[in-house]
Parts: sequence; C-alpha cells; structure tokens
Amino acid sequence: MVEDLAFHVADLVENALRAGAKLVAVELAREGEFFRIRVEDDGAGMAEEQLRRAGDPFFTTKPGRRIGLGLAFLRQTAEELGGSFRIHSAPGKGTVVEAKIPWDHPDRPPLGDLCGTLLPLIATSPVEFRLVFRDHRYTWTLDTRELKKALGPVPLTDPEALSFLQRAMGEALAVLGWKEEG
Repeated sequence: MVEDLAFHVADLVENALRAGAKLVAVELAREGEFFRIRVEDDGAGMAEEQLRRAGDPFFTTKPGRRIGLGLAFLRQTAEELGGSFRIHSAPGKGTVVEAKIPWDHPDRPPLGDLCGTLLPLIATSPVEFRLVFRDHRYTWTLDTRELKKALGPVPLTDPEALSFLQRAMGEALAVLGWKEEG
C-alpha cells in the first residue's frame, strides 16, 4: 500500500494534468464512517477499453512506462479496508475517480501532508483548481479562478499569495480535525 492518502490525491491530480485537463476538482470529505477522495477533470477522458483496464497495475498510458500502480493501489486500499472505488470516464468528457475509505479502520493510511501536497500543484500548474474540504458541519472551498480574479496581476506563486493559501488551507484542515498524519 501507499504511505499516505495525500500521495493518492497527488497521483490523481497528476493523471488529470497528463490528460490535458483545464479544470481539476478535488473533493475530500468525511461522510459518516468514510473518508471520500473524489477527483474530477475535464481532460481527454478514456475509451471503454482504457477505462476497463484503468485499475490494472500492468496497464498505463504513461509514455515509457509498463506499469501504472497509482489507481491500482488506491482501489486496493479502498476495497481491502471495506470501502469502495469507482471510476467514470468518456472520451472528450473527462474522468471522475472516487474512493471511499473507512475513517476509523486501523489499517487506513494516514492523511499525510495534504497542504504540502496540494499547494505546489495548485500554485505551479497551468490549470484551474477547485478544492473542497468538508464534513457534516463545515465546508471549505477554494476556486483558483475566483482567487486569481481577486489577486489581479499577482501570481499564485507570489510568496504572499502562497503564504495566504497555506494559512487558509491549514486552518480549514485544523477546523475539520484533519491534522497531518504520517
């Protein structure tokens, strides 16, 4: 299994970027006894054959590689712990990957550094992001399209913008009680 859930999130985002996405939506949610990871993109999508083989560790669309372990590990983690995994895609329509993992399961991988994982992807990728962190009592949303409008000519890589993002994301994770684990 992979070391932490933040790694899975990063892998899904990187898949979306490789698929030519212009918008990547990441939703992390505590829903009852489950932690849900959902990444949706508007990238190239997958044909039925690719979709059928997407969770196979010996299939990848990455140039020069023979194996693709990211989706396979996420599926394995979710299903072995009693959760679920699903992927929907269509050519030209993008892809949605969703995994539900039991929150209190003793073998649940730690969350990892969600802020440290997501922040560089958001700040340096040429695509737009919509992040949602939520549970039954609190929802935090960040949409880079809105943030860029508010910042005007200041790029997301500006030290003050990065500091703001790190603080805001860190505060949201603290309110949710999703402290860095691992």
